[in-house]
Amino acid sequence: MIELSGTTIREVHQEIKNLRIKPTKLIEECLRKIDRLNDRLRMFIYIGREEAILYAEELEKELEDGVCRSIIHGLPIAVKDAFYTQDMPTTGGSIILKDFKPGKDAEVVRKLRNAGAVIIGKTNMHEFAFGVTNKNPHYGVTTNPWDTGRISGGSSGGSAVAVSVGACIGGLGTDTAGSIRIPSALCGVVGYKPTYGLLSLDGVIPLAWSLDTVGPIAKTVDDVELLLELMASKKFQNSEQVEEADRELRLGLPKRIIEEWTSTEVEEVFWKSLDKIVSKSNCKVVKVEDQWFKVLSDTRYIIVLSESATYHLKWLRDRWREYDPDVRDRILSGLFIPAPIYIKAQRIRKALKKKFMELMENLDALVLPTVPIEAPRIEDEELIIKDKRIGVRRALLSLTEVFNSLGNPAITIPCGLTRKNLPVGLQVAAKPYEDNLLLQIAKKFENILGRLQPPPIIH
Repeated sequence: MIELSGTTIREVHQEIKNLRIKPTKLIEECLRKIDRLNDRLRMFIYIGREEAILYAEELEKELEDGVCRSIIHGLPIAVKDAFYTQDMPTTGGSIILKDFKPGKDAEVVRKLRNAGAVIIGKTNMHEFAFGVTNKNPHYGVTTNPWDTGRISGGSSGGSAVAVSVGACIGGLGTDTAGSIRIPSALCGVVGYKPTYGLLSLDGVIPLAWSLDTVGPIAKTVDDVELLLELMASKKFQNSEQVEEADRELRLGLPKRIIEEWTSTEVEEVFWKSLDKIVSKSNCKVVKVEDQWFKVLSDTRYIIVLSESATYHLKWLRDRWREYDPDVRDRILSGLFIPAPIYIKAQRIRKALKKKFMELMENLDALVLPTVPIEAPRIEDEELIIKDKRIGVRRALLSLTEVFNSLGNPAITIPCGLTRKNLPVGLQVAAKPYEDNLLLQIAKKFENILGRLQPPPIIH
């Protein structure tokens, strides 16, 4: 049987399409792997044993009849438990919704199912997506497959782990401040946050409506692009952008913030990978100002607190004891933000979007580490970085959250391992709606840097 942790969608598709591998056998193998690893990794909240096998049988019969719906026909996909699934519970990582069974699929889930994807289960997440460690008191701490004493990152940690160990060929996550990119970077896979609005949020439990995005997690940039094409609400392909990726690329580098906030271990891997990219491709690196990182961070936090408190009003009065106290306290703090402050934050955000577009006028993309630290240990609450004490949550968010405020696309690709054998992610961000150009750039970089080997836990 093919090992999904080391293969791609195109490779598996060829085996499935010709029935050299039957969808039912592939799904059974994935379920066995989940059974073997889930107690240690806590990557799934719900495992779709019967549902996945039944749908795989239907898809297998179609192949026998000469029908192949798409390149993901019969392939297993893991879905973060923030997405509605009509045949499986949707908990949002909370016990408040432990009995919630939606009557429909989220739109992006429906599109994947129609394309022949088999939903293998619902993955673990930080409660209501309001956190980036995936330390969930209700369903367990999602641990890192490279070192189970460390966190996966979150809030889409379960999907990133499932992809990393080959429990599925791809996963779905949500990203409001980095929740796709952070766990993808820490677990050594590719995670993509598209331009805001490119993928539908219909049927997705919200954290903050004006910041939320959904996107794919996979082993390669090509896999991410294939999944994105199947889910996109709007046509994102642009042939001119493909041609542009072949000319000299101008890459913006926020050097000061990298040198000031990135750990020595991660910085070493990042600079080596950037040097390799520059030496083997037609790229020019340009240092850019980065003071706007701090302002966007502050405005994003005001917005996410205000919007999340609005959504959770219906439960805060009668069910507040059922929340993780850490999540509950953040939600409650949103109730005390006056409307004028929220409106001002949105206005500042709009002004900084304009400033960002001016900054990017002569640039194709920005490059920086995805996360400035390697995966923290589960018990860590604070870290020392460059002689500065910083909270784990603050560190994990510091280089990703600005791109949610700006609404532009951003991707993380693996760029190497630290001396402790932990993955490091390279983040690339482009202008809004230049998703295709960004994916072509990321493919170039991936080809130069190579792919990581599967994590040690699967052996």
